[in-house]
Amino acid sequence: MLDERRMISQRARSTAHRGTAALTKAALSVLPLALAGALAAGCSSSPSSTQASGGAFPQVSGPVGQKAAITLPSGTAAPAKLETKTLVQGSGAALANGQLAAVNYTVLNWTGAKELGNTYSTDGGKTPNQPQVVTLGSNSLLPAWNTALTGARIGSRIEVVAPPADAFGSQGNAQAGVGPTDDLVFVLDVVGGYQPTADITGKQSGQAGAALPKVTGDPGSGNPQVTIPSGTKPPASLVSDTLIHGSGETVQSGRTLVMQYTGVDWNTGKNFDSSFTHKQAFSTVIGAGKVIKGWDQGLVGKHVGDRVLLVIPPALGYGPSGGQADAGIGANDTLVFVVDIIDAL
Repeated sequence: MLDERRMISQRARSTAHRGTAALTKAALSVLPLALAGALAAGCSSSPSSTQASGGAFPQVSGPVGQKAAITLPSGTAAPAKLETKTLVQGSGAALANGQLAAVNYTVLNWTGAKELGNTYSTDGGKTPNQPQVVTLGSNSLLPAWNTALTGARIGSRIEVVAPPADAFGSQGNAQAGVGPTDDLVFVLDVVGGYQPTADITGKQSGQAGAALPKVTGDPGSGNPQVTIPSGTKPPASLVSDTLIHGSGETVQSGRTLVMQYTGVDWNTGKNFDSSFTHKQAFSTVIGAGKVIKGWDQGLVGKHVGDRVLLVIPPALGYGPSGGQADAGIGANDTLVFVVDIIDAL
């Protein structure tokens, strides 16, 4: 089955990253691309060991939900083993292996005390933070993150000091500014947790328009079925119809959405991809050019809890890139998506 990010993300057209592997050793979103992808594609070795607070920890200041200021202890070498420390204990549910965790972070390279990046707003909160959504227990996630986040409560702030074995390994990541012997300091704010099969609630009402695809199957019942109307030409412009009206907040441009979706090619009737089938919710920043234009234009302004039918003409889908041959999508094909908006971060 085709990877979700390859199908939806314009950036991933040449190199697919399955599911929610955003913080891999190949990628942190607001860091240089090398580090952004790199954190998610971490070293697959098992963590060395974890201590509650041994040794001289870097000092952390600043409120939860904002970029952390990290000050290294003067004249002190980094600890040889992975260390974690809960700075603020959240009151939310504890995260478990296999869940999706939404995390904002600040990261500093102990060597040279150089900050490598963060996911927080840079304009005083006028634009949203852009948390990473990662799968706990995944071999593609940095071991340090797997250790620090598994069992952590939503709302917590956690400090992590990671030696190379629990971060990028002996190869480091030169493009991201991480050498093979560099220790990293992370401050993690846990903002959400989701089961990989999480979905919205509600039931579909009658659909308007016989010329549009018919969607059957309520949330919680698996992959929605999409039936293309026989003998009908696809609409020439974008369609964004709300099939279930959620009661959550309005989706704004720049927010990170957690969603389930299924995609069908109008021209062939083929279900070319589905997070429901993969049993892996999908996340992306919306309205910021991270996905095809039909998603950006069709989902901004909707609400958390909505089920949305998108009918996307080629110009707003994969037409500009010549289609997606490996998914059987032609350059002139119209795409149909059913998207359930689980959360906006």
